[in-house]
Amino acid sequence: MTLFGRTMAGKSTIREALTRGDGTTIGKGAQRTTLEVREYTWNSLRIIDTPGIGAYAGNEDRAKAISVIDETDVVLFLASSDGIQEESFKGMQELRQHNKPLLFVLNVKRDLEKPVNMRRFLKDPRTVFDDNELRGHFDRIHKLAGEYLGMRDVRIVPIHAQAAYLSTRPEHAEHAEMLAEHCRLGDLLEELRSEVAWRGTVRRVQTIVDGTQVSLLDLQEELAEQAKTVRRTAQYLEDKFSELDAWLEGFIRSTNSRTETEVAQLVQPLRASVSTFIDENIERHDVGERWNRRVKALDVEGWLKQQQTSILDELRIRLAEFSREMSVESKLIGEFDAATPSQFDPWDVKRSLRWASAAGGALAGVAAVAGYFGAANFWNPVGWIAGGVSVVALGLSWLFGDREQKLQRQKAKAALQLRENIQKLEQDVAKGLKQWFYSSVTSRLVRAIRKDTKQLYSGMRDVSRSLDDGARQVGSIVEELNRRLLVRTGQFVGVLVEEALVARVARDPGVRTKFLWRDGSHNPSFCKHVGIALGEWVDGVPDGPVVQKVALALRPALVSPTAVAVSAQAAIVRVPEKEVGRAIGRRGSNVSLASRLLAIRIKVIREELEAHD
Repeated sequence: MTLFGRTMAGKSTIREALTRGDGTTIGKGAQRTTLEVREYTWNSLRIIDTPGIGAYAGNEDRAKAISVIDETDVVLFLASSDGIQEESFKGMQELRQHNKPLLFVLNVKRDLEKPVNMRRFLKDPRTVFDDNELRGHFDRIHKLAGEYLGMRDVRIVPIHAQAAYLSTRPEHAEHAEMLAEHCRLGDLLEELRSEVAWRGTVRRVQTIVDGTQVSLLDLQEELAEQAKTVRRTAQYLEDKFSELDAWLEGFIRSTNSRTETEVAQLVQPLRASVSTFIDENIERHDVGERWNRRVKALDVEGWLKQQQTSILDELRIRLAEFSREMSVESKLIGEFDAATPSQFDPWDVKRSLRWASAAGGALAGVAAVAGYFGAANFWNPVGWIAGGVSVVALGLSWLFGDREQKLQRQKAKAALQLRENIQKLEQDVAKGLKQWFYSSVTSRLVRAIRKDTKQLYSGMRDVSRSLDDGARQVGSIVEELNRRLLVRTGQFVGVLVEEALVARVARDPGVRTKFLWRDGSHNPSFCKHVGIALGEWVDGVPDGPVVQKVALALRPALVSPTAVAVSAQAAIVRVPEKEVGRAIGRRGSNVSLASRLLAIRIKVIREELEAHD
């Protein structure tokens, strides 16, 4: 068993009394004397003494105290009559989650070092253990235990720790026997012996099962939180990449569309100069060369490189901007999560956000690679001057016959040929640029971005599903442990049932357990005796129609099956106002347990009133 209590409650005094120490560890004033966990034996009972809960530097002390809780079958919570502090009960909340049987010990303080107090105590111990005064302390313990620890069955043993210690001192040997009798440590020992004799085996099994269960439940919750975080991050990435994908789609359409317009603008000066060029050069023998020089003057290759660079720069800028957006949003999400911490290490959140940031960084890297790739693989245009050479084929036939008429016809023919050349040049440049854009950007780069990002968030969803599966498997293990605990406890108390008859189990350790009887079986005696042995409210729900199971699963509330409406994986239950509190339970514990048992969402509402989950 483990002894807990606030600083100066009297834990060290009890230890000195039981170990017959010299009193050097008993605190004076407000200082803390128990700084580490200590062990000692009393009447074959192993007692673990802990630092004070709720004291200065209490978080450190509480961590030391709770570190030994798994070894404990029974917890002794020592309170003192000079101040039953609310802070001590708050400090015990975490310990209560470990489902250890709790026995309150009230150390009634009356300084027996004062002769007058000693004489009165020896003459009549009721001067210390006054019923009216004790009742006030008991009421406060009951109130705080219910409010902070969710306890209704509260056992309290009053003692006088100083009297127990003084009974071991040589200077009080004359009154040692009376002091030992009147200190009431014997009452505490009898309470503990009764606990061991009646439920000792069950408590040992319960300690092992619940110690394992606490760790498993922590693991299950952590796996579920991890799955939720990864799933949320995957959705965040998919949404962000959907935005990017929409931009890429628009970028592809707009680039292909403006390519033809810009190529037309490129050759427009050439097209506009055809008539003038023909008039000035049709009679020259080097007309083809002069036209070719004019085509070369457009610097089609340089213009193409400029266009390619412009396209890649636009893509690179957008990807870099996208990377920054993801980095900033990931940081904001991280700050939000830090502002709402859970009991788990947020490494999972940070890792998921790093994935998101890394995804943005990867795209920035892709943009850089795209720039290099594009610069190193510009499409090399060829054949731009071929069309101009055909002008030479005009020959000199116009020199013969009617010179003026033939000259006009030849000019018209030459102009047509040049315009056809320009048209072909325009088509070839536009086609070539589009082919480069498709092969280098649309097909290779954009497709790679889409493929990689989809694999990223799809993979994260696979991880999330695996984590959820792990959480469910842990839940199955916990359920199996609780099923065996019920059955073994039944064996210990002499009420036997076959394990196969217990279909499902939902348990709030130390508070209540609900389970489904298979095939409509029912054994109230089993529930009663197992519940008493475990110190929990145990209720078996016979299998049957869903509405009936929902109604019975909400006990101790009295609910009619006709008040239950079931659809899909949810049930709405209309409950009389006086039964709503019992149906929902403290902080929703009863309806939550019923929902877990039946694997459906149960919503309790007051008849004719507002809904209440």
